[in-house]
Amino acid sequence: MTFLPRDLGRNAGDRIDRVVVIHDYATPEGGAGLLALTAAREYRDAGVPVTFFTGGTGEATPDELDGIAVVSLGRQGLLRSSAGTAMRQGLHNRAAREALGGWVARHDTPRTVYHLHNWSQILSPAIFAALRPVEPRTIVTCHDFFNACPNGGFVNFAKSEPCRLRPLSAACLTTQCDRRSATHKYWRAARHLHLNRMARFVSNRATFTFLHERMRDRFVEAGFTGADLRVVPNPVEPWSREGIEAEANARLLFVGRVGRDKGADIAVEAARAASMPITVVGSGELANDLPARFTGVKMSGWCDRPGIVAAAKQARALIAPSRVVEPFGLVILEAAMSGLPVLVSDRAYLSGDVERDGFGLAFDPADLAALAGDVARIAHDDALVKRMSLNGLTRAPAYTHSPTQWANALLRIFREKLAEVSDGSRRQPLVAAARAD
Repeated sequence: MTFLPRDLGRNAGDRIDRVVVIHDYATPEGGAGLLALTAAREYRDAGVPVTFFTGGTGEATPDELDGIAVVSLGRQGLLRSSAGTAMRQGLHNRAAREALGGWVARHDTPRTVYHLHNWSQILSPAIFAALRPVEPRTIVTCHDFFNACPNGGFVNFAKSEPCRLRPLSAACLTTQCDRRSATHKYWRAARHLHLNRMARFVSNRATFTFLHERMRDRFVEAGFTGADLRVVPNPVEPWSREGIEAEANARLLFVGRVGRDKGADIAVEAARAASMPITVVGSGELANDLPARFTGVKMSGWCDRPGIVAAAKQARALIAPSRVVEPFGLVILEAAMSGLPVLVSDRAYLSGDVERDGFGLAFDPADLAALAGDVARIAHDDALVKRMSLNGLTRAPAYTHSPTQWANALLRIFREKLAEVSDGSRRQPLVAAARAD
């Protein structure tokens, strides 16, 4: 396959020799995996050679990594490993450090750059030690909170509530907030201490990017000490390029993991209280329980993108009732940009944007009565739904990038960093937003 590079015609001083994309998996496993693959493909299509370094097996479909060099460790994720292996590998994956460090020693050039995505399932904090010699040419995209919070979410999972404690404080260490057990919490705290030693955030010269300004601010509030912090929103593509006539439909739509933390039960209870039928797309621990609560629920299970599109075209609005912090909320913008009004938990960082620009309503997921009232308004007010639908089509795109714009924003940061390295300049601490073309 031949790719037409977008990067040709730049000055020689802007040249990037290669981008090394680093992620636990080389599969679209979760949002971060999908974005790591998207980054690799967009860099490739921009005419920049790409190497994808993965802790997994590199088993993406061939066309996803066509023209991209893949280096894989062939390891399994922590959840698929024995308890002993998971504890050792998750704390410090020596093989990952040696493999990436060896690649850098053999292949690095002064104009090779590095893009680290997630490390928490296979690569471990050890990956930061391997990147230490090339920190000035590295971007770390924070898809979650693991670089600042031991459990990765600033969430008390035991209570399904946001957590405001300072990471590794006495109060943090004595609070059982983990999804699994107190033992697992202590292991994650130990890993976070090791992460701080490996990454040396206070002196780390990498650029750290965040999905939303409120996400960046939460890192800073928690004591994160990276010097160069940028806001680069995730790329989003609407489910439907043709605006959905939401006001002509009757069903509420939930898309995501069917679990308590994502509020799948809240969605169904609110629909039941407002006598509005609901379609639930996704899988999870509550999938078998929800139909018993409300006869109007349709469980579609996990769906590929065409399946989600089909459900969206039958929907009047999307509901995203997460009990936990959502640093971005991909489905919120996918729905709004398709013409669906969105009902969004106030624990999603996009909730304020949704209300301010009038393409949905924000709510407290703990107040079911108020939420049921919002759902009833959506169910019966065609004019409101149409207005929100049109606002989503015209205003929601301002909060995101296209994949190409996203990659261009990151390539600009890489070129800034290369310029700094080449002229020996030392940047002052920076908190800034990167904008796309």
